[in-house]
Amino acid sequence: MHRIAEYGTIFVVSVLLQVFLFDRLNLSPYLYPLVYTAFVVLLPAGTDRALLLVLSFLLGASVDLLSGTPGLNTIAATATGFLRPGIMALTVGKDAAREGIVPLPIDTGQARWLRYTVATVSVHCTVFFLFEAMSFAYIGFTLLRILGSIASTTFLLWFAASLMPAGRTHGTQL
Repeated sequence: MHRIAEYGTIFVVSVLLQVFLFDRLNLSPYLYPLVYTAFVVLLPAGTDRALLLVLSFLLGASVDLLSGTPGLNTIAATATGFLRPGIMALTVGKDAAREGIVPLPIDTGQARWLRYTVATVSVHCTVFFLFEAMSFAYIGFTLLRILGSIASTTFLLWFAASLMPAGRTHGTQL
C-alpha cells in the first residue's frame, strides 16, 4: 500500500507540474520540458509490463485531458512505457531489472542512470515532437526541439531523482 501511495503522489505531482507549470513556461521554442515522464522513468524495474502500459497510457491521457492536446501525450507516454523494459535492460542491465531496483542515480550509478534516462526521454520526446509536427517540412526545427527538450527534461528529472531517498533497491514491486 505504501508503494501505491508513493507512486500515486509522483503521478499526480508530475501531471500537475506539467500542466500548470511547464506547459505555461515559454523558455524557448527549443526547450519544452516534458517532466511528467518522471513517473515512467522512476517506476520500479520489476513493474509488470501490462501495468506499465496501462499506467503510461493513463499518464498521457491525464496530461492530454488537462492540457487539451488530444492524444499527443497519450501516444508518446504509451510508446515510452512500451519500450522502457528494453531500454532498462540495455542501459541499466538485465540483472538490475530482474532485482526490481528503483532507477535512481544513487542506486544505479550516475552514468547508468543518465544513459537510461536519456534513452527513455529520447524515445518520449522523439515520438511527441514527430507527432506534433506531423510533417517533415521543418525537420531541422523539429530535431532542435527534440534535442533541447531531451536536455531540459533530463536535467529536471536528474534534479527530481536526486531529491528522492536512496537505498530502495529490493522489494519494490508496485
